Amino acid sequence: MNASAPIWTRSVWAVALLLCLWPGAARAQRRAQVIEEPRWFKLRLTEISAGLYSEGNFEETSFRGGSTVSHDRFFIGPSLGLNLNGSIYHPNLCRLLVLSEGAFGWETETIRSATGSVDREKFQYLGRFMGNANFLSHRPLNAGLFGSYDHTFRDYDFFSRVTVDSWRYGGRLNYREGPLYLTAIYTHRDEDVSGQVAPSSTREDTLGFDGRLDRARGQTALTYNFLQYDRSDIGRTGSGTDHTISISENDRFGSREQFRLNANASYTRRDTDFESSDQYSAGASFEADHRRNLSSFYSVNYDRFDLGDFTSDNLNAQAQLRHQLYDSLTSTLLAQGASFEAGDRFSDGYVRRYGAGFSEAYTKRLGTRHRLRINNSLLVERVESRGVSRVENEPHTFGTGGGGAPPDTFFLNLPNVNEATIEVTDQNDTPPPYVRGLDYDVIRLGTRTLIQRLPGSRIPAGATVLVDYEAQPTPAGEYTALSEQFSIRFDLWDNLWGLYGRLSLYASTAPEELQVQDLISYAVGTDVNWRWARAGAEFEIYDSSEASYRSARLFQSFNFKLDAVSTLGVDLTQTWTDYIDANRQEQNYRAITRYRRMVGRGLTVDADAGVALRRGRGVDQTLATFRPNVQYRVGRLTLAAGYNFEYELFLDREERIKHLLFLRARRTF
Repeated sequence: MNASAPIWTRSVWAVALLLCLWPGAARAQRRAQVIEEPRWFKLRLTEISAGLYSEGNFEETSFRGGSTVSHDRFFIGPSLGLNLNGSIYHPNLCRLLVLSEGAFGWETETIRSATGSVDREKFQYLGRFMGNANFLSHRPLNAGLFGSYDHTFRDYDFFSRVTVDSWRYGGRLNYREGPLYLTAIYTHRDEDVSGQVAPSSTREDTLGFDGRLDRARGQTALTYNFLQYDRSDIGRTGSGTDHTISISENDRFGSREQFRLNANASYTRRDTDFESSDQYSAGASFEADHRRNLSSFYSVNYDRFDLGDFTSDNLNAQAQLRHQLYDSLTSTLLAQGASFEAGDRFSDGYVRRYGAGFSEAYTKRLGTRHRLRINNSLLVERVESRGVSRVENEPHTFGTGGGGAPPDTFFLNLPNVNEATIEVTDQNDTPPPYVRGLDYDVIRLGTRTLIQRLPGSRIPAGATVLVDYEAQPTPAGEYTALSEQFSIRFDLWDNLWGLYGRLSLYASTAPEELQVQDLISYAVGTDVNWRWARAGAEFEIYDSSEASYRSARLFQSFNFKLDAVSTLGVDLTQTWTDYIDANRQEQNYRAITRYRRMVGRGLTVDADAGVALRRGRGVDQTLATFRPNVQYRVGRLTLAAGYNFEYELFLDREERIKHLLFLRARRTF
């Protein structure tokens, strides 16, 4: 089937398949035999439903100056659901399964802007469909075909909901004989996302081979994957192919299996419209349990990345010796080394470091209801460096706060970054990249650069991303560095009340021209957990030779069981951040409530609502969401209705209002 065929064409194929299978349904409902005789075709109808489905999206964006863009879409049509299973000739030869529920109807769409309007009408299918056929599933050599379509909603965070239409089909071939397992799989995926600033689409074809040899004390695996993709997002496109081959080895040996070895290697080739890259990775780790309270761990990893004239090599190794003197005290000695080199035709640089340190983890009971936890780590390193001017695929994770950055932020590794060159992509580095001002913001703090995830972003909360950028290189030099992490926490009265503190320290002998930041960060906090309530406060002082800030955070969470049939949850957070070097202050306030009630036997009511306010110079933003849903079940009849309201105001220059509603009536026979 043509991957670019419209959804209505693919839905016709799904309907045709169901109609072809339908004639055998009545005959298949005869009582099953204890010994099943071969029959050329057998199908049993397990469920049938019919009803009505309607959905509407109404969105309007207003800009300063009076221009307005609106996008309205409305769908209504009868729905039909069929669930069937059966076989061809005999279940041992081929088993069939079909699960479907969807509506066939007419859709109207209107787009209006200052340049004119567009009106469209088309026949559409909305719902879900899943079908698969498994051949010779009880044999060493077996195969399967599968296909599915889904129309659903996706939340990137509480304030960002989009509509996703996805189509997936493919096949697989498996072979297993004793410890040997071989599989090959092909998958095609189409995904269209609407309900955001601009629609996006993804087309992927994946072909994979996997070979695995299982042993009593280990496993060897070899995999190959080919990916061809085409993506469009906010008027930008990206397409390419990936080839990835990898091999891994896992072994356990010794009389008590006290030694464990893991090794892996991989190669990825990526060709895109604009550039091609090669990445080589290899790593190994070894862990040994010498005695009940003494163990050691060793690891080495290497990565090479080539992109045009840019090349980077990253090698790191580590050795640890862990000793548990008491159940409450664990001590670790650490030695490590790392080498990073990168360059292009204009410049090159490196960072080489080696050092040693230790860590202590201590837990002590104070009476019968209290507990003390102390963790401390210290590392001394010798560092040689020369700054690079170009960085590719620098990994970062949007954290929850603490450890050097406010929530939903991270610092780039290098100083003096050219902001215009920053590109943020997902953890697979698949183009096109995320959009600054829509998905993330860039904040300059002295020589350091902070990346902040915006509320309502398409970047999932807590996601890992890759960042490319250019920076002003620093001269060659060497220095000694000391880093320390210390934390202490008291849990009192069986975790009713907690008190904690954190200290982060980094000091070096680096000369000023190397722009290595010395920092010290203090954080103190407290939290209370009592029945249905949890609340806390934290204050952090972050002082660095390159950037400094002060941050205060409060949170309150309440979960009420109002009565036997209803619950209410409330989450509140408030954050105040003062970026001292930039003379910039920012406040973030967020309130989210979730209510659920069962009224009578079959009526369920859900209502979620939230508001997020971001205040600061050049970043003012207001977000609001309201999502009530009602479902009523009586006998075989189900009625459901839902509404999603989203409001966004950015800098008083862009206002966006979105309404999404649906109505579903379904009767099962």
